[in-house]
Amino acid sequence: MPPAIPVFQPVIQADTLRHLSEAFEVGWLGMGAGTKAFEELIASYLGVGPARVVATNTGTSALHIALVTAGVGPGDEVITPSFNYVADHQAIRMTGAEVVMCDIREDNLGIDCDKAEALVTKRTRAILPLHFAGVPCDQDGVYRLAERRRLRVVEDACHAFGTTIKGRKIGSYGDICCFSFDPVKIITCVDGGCVVARTEEECRRLHHLRLLGVDKDTTVRYQNQRAWDYDVVDMGFRYHLTNILASVGVSQIRRVGEFIESRRQVCRAYNAAFSRLDGVRVPATDFANVSPFIYSLRIPGGRREALIEHLRPRGVEVGIHFVPVHKHTYFASARRGDMAVTERVVQEVMTLPLHSNMRPEFVDRVIEGVTGFFSGGAGRGEA
Repeated sequence: MPPAIPVFQPVIQADTLRHLSEAFEVGWLGMGAGTKAFEELIASYLGVGPARVVATNTGTSALHIALVTAGVGPGDEVITPSFNYVADHQAIRMTGAEVVMCDIREDNLGIDCDKAEALVTKRTRAILPLHFAGVPCDQDGVYRLAERRRLRVVEDACHAFGTTIKGRKIGSYGDICCFSFDPVKIITCVDGGCVVARTEEECRRLHHLRLLGVDKDTTVRYQNQRAWDYDVVDMGFRYHLTNILASVGVSQIRRVGEFIESRRQVCRAYNAAFSRLDGVRVPATDFANVSPFIYSLRIPGGRREALIEHLRPRGVEVGIHFVPVHKHTYFASARRGDMAVTERVVQEVMTLPLHSNMRPEFVDRVIEGVTGFFSGGAGRGEA
């Protein structure tokens, strides 16, 4: 068997190791000046004010405190797709609110706003859409719905750091937006995330929520110091991002343009090769505005598992994004609407390897493996 091609493979090279070494040499391991520097680089990349970005230790932490800042709490409901990883749904429950799950659209695999509106009740406080695989959801539809029904919007852009809509980067406008920098995202902090808020007041609250409700710690720790005369002014959690992990993020974000463009080239090569295959559905985009986190094919007709088995001895690993959350035991009783599209998509979708600066021979092997399945007869169900 040839060497395996993993679904995910982060780029960790000399520049990242150098930033890590320098951070250790400073000697301040907790949240500090490096965290602030990372936030400022994110803000500069998005084109927002430097005080609008609040870094966290995970994307889930970012979602949780974003929801709290948006006013979500016990007795409320938040509408979100079932077609997602469970982090969003757990973050909603962590606020004391209830999850209400919605179906998705066929074209972009994002939330179906018409179906979402049918789920709105007097208890609905917010809508939490996902930009799946970096492809924008119907963002205009989400914000029109939010305006009509007086809802907050917390965007899950954890797949979409660098994606643009009408020439503007997701997160540079709108309500509240969350990103993830976990081990498999386009840029990584090893683990991390951030919230992009619209107002200084919300950012102050996020600073308190991020670090145990303490009032002075953010300002002082950004100077690699600690405050000894502090007050606790709010509820809070231990969600801050350390200097050490921020240093990894700093090294990564300096190369984000390179990473995104290299991934676009792979996705375009995949689309060109797979769009010719009978029955296969490729992403409905040319990737010009998409920062692609994953590349997903849809294989209808019950052939997905056979294709996965065909790729296995060729060293091509495959992922499945996602198991729908309404199928999980803990969320099985959550209120939800019609899931016709979700139920169909989750039987068809599969994720192929996609890396920043992916080796050309890996790209060729993935393409040959998938196209060989269909040209060899296996794709038609032949033995």
